[in-house]
Amino acid sequence: MAPKTPGLNPFRQFEAFVDFLHNIAIAGAGMAGLAAARALQQTGRNVQIFDKGRRPGGRMSSRCNAHGLFDLGAQYFTVRDPDFARVVADFEQRGIVAQWPQAVAHGENGQWQVRHPEHPRYSGRPSMAALTDAMAEPLTLHQNVRVTSLTREPSGWVLKDQNGHSWGGFDHVIVALPAPQAAELLGNDAASRWALPGMSSCWSTWIHLDAPLSMPAGIDTWHGALLDDSPVLRWAARQQTHPGQQDGERVTLLAHDDWSDRHLEKAPAQVADEMVSAFRNCYPRALPDIRAQGAHRWRYAQPRRPIDDPAGYLIDRSQGLSLCGDWCIDGRVEAAWQSGTRLARALCHP
Repeated sequence: MAPKTPGLNPFRQFEAFVDFLHNIAIAGAGMAGLAAARALQQTGRNVQIFDKGRRPGGRMSSRCNAHGLFDLGAQYFTVRDPDFARVVADFEQRGIVAQWPQAVAHGENGQWQVRHPEHPRYSGRPSMAALTDAMAEPLTLHQNVRVTSLTREPSGWVLKDQNGHSWGGFDHVIVALPAPQAAELLGNDAASRWALPGMSSCWSTWIHLDAPLSMPAGIDTWHGALLDDSPVLRWAARQQTHPGQQDGERVTLLAHDDWSDRHLEKAPAQVADEMVSAFRNCYPRALPDIRAQGAHRWRYAQPRRPIDDPAGYLIDRSQGLSLCGDWCIDGRVEAAWQSGTRLARALCHP
């Protein structure tokens, strides 16, 4: 907490504390960084976000190409936290998110069955990126800016980017990056403070089919599928079933973490071929012809273990440095929101 200034009345002492944490930099514009920024900005802090991508979202970003719109990372999210539920309800009312998937198939022992989730699941409308785009709207976001170093100077933190440009005068820095990237940015500084977890990878493949999929026996339709039989794939999604999307059979496939780790350095075209072949092997009907396909690698997708701190974030108040992310809790979208929001609250109410 900021030290009290002698001779100031209580109101001025509060004002001095606010000034102490007035300028805050956040590295990373995924869900955790966006949630922290929104919560801090609502309390009057001056927050600037720096992200290497062309748009916010991290693993919630989507890809749009000549063959359609694809969610290649997070597919949907659940809602358990009452505060997060209120945020989602507002976005749902505004048409930014909607319930999806509502028909989830389970493939096991060659048989497919559809189950309707007991608790609602949500996706952005028309893709997951709609949610993070909406969260970023009121924020100051520097895109295509990769933070390469952090330096603590008497005037505050100074961030340097990939082009050698310096951004200074920050009272506090939040690193909202995957744990291995946070460790690389902080270097020995991170190792001396915190034991950051490793993260597994994930390969994702998109497919544009020439005709609609034939449905498995006894199933009218499915939106997403858990592929318990496949040694390669863990999930398949029919993209056109997302609320707000257009027709045209488009499928996204996600690989198991261990398979992705073993094939991490393979060429994307080879990975796409292997994942499509695995889908042919586990889908109970013949696939239509494929118009196009491609693969995307998430080098850091899921934490191999959560951090030991139940707070859901890491903080060093004496240095004005903190970390947040889904990896602090359990890898879910909601966990990323919780981590960023909890950290922001802790900074505002030490």
